Amino acid sequence: MSTNKLTLSIDADTVKKAKRYVAAHGTSLSRLLTQYLASLPDETEKPLPPRVGRLAGVLPPQTDTEEYKAHLHSKHGL
Repeated sequence: MSTNKLTLSIDADTVKKAKRYVAAHGTSLSRLLTQYLASLPDETEKPLPPRVGRLAGVLPPQTDTEEYKAHLHSKHGL
């Protein structure tokens, strides 16, 4: 995947808050913004049903889905 540089104008308090958040969550500001922007719906996608939409974001973005599936399988025998 290729990357592009982007310049943003964000107020200083928001930048400080974001830097504290990424430090506490072991990620970078670039990765946080990339994950957020990637999660935005595509214009061609149908919206999720409300029940499913409420579940979006329940798992932290750095969660390995295969590892989580294995956890569920061992816990619940699914």
